[in-house]
Amino acid sequence: MSQKEEVKKPEKARQAETSERYLAFLLGKEQYAIPLLQVKEVIEMSEPTPIPQTPSYFKGIINLRGQVISVLDLRSRLQLAKIENGPKTAIIILDLDPAFCLGVIVDRINSVLAFQADDVSTPPELLSGKEQYLTGVARRDNKMTLILDIKAALSLTDLEVVKSNSQIKSA
Repeated sequence: MSQKEEVKKPEKARQAETSERYLAFLLGKEQYAIPLLQVKEVIEMSEPTPIPQTPSYFKGIINLRGQVISVLDLRSRLQLAKIENGPKTAIIILDLDPAFCLGVIVDRINSVLAFQADDVSTPPELLSGKEQYLTGVARRDNKMTLILDIKAALSLTDLEVVKSNSQIKSA
């Protein structure tokens, strides 16, 4: 394509190409986000069927159109204060692997956000070790959004428990 043929793109189009999109949600009063590419869908909260001898933050399994999906309470997994589920509580179905889906319970879905690279900074050094769950902190309009790495929020043992529950139930 020659320089004469090259069409100058509007500013919004250039920004859209350089930004990454995230699903923003609340846990308590804090806003978190996960990459939109990991989100399969968002569903209304339904009570999972409990599975014995699993960690306390694993709430059980749900049947989603014939697929058995393990569900965990993200608030509990991140060791945040427990609150009761409300009318806006939702389950985010994540597509973590080609054949592996996981549901996470969140307090409320906010929106889809697009952050520019310069909106996101690295997480601060924390003494508690929770920074391993964060890939960044996004700032916009004097608000901060904590960007989660959901796979890092689960330990290797957690992933094995979830995968084994999914395989046993769907077999």
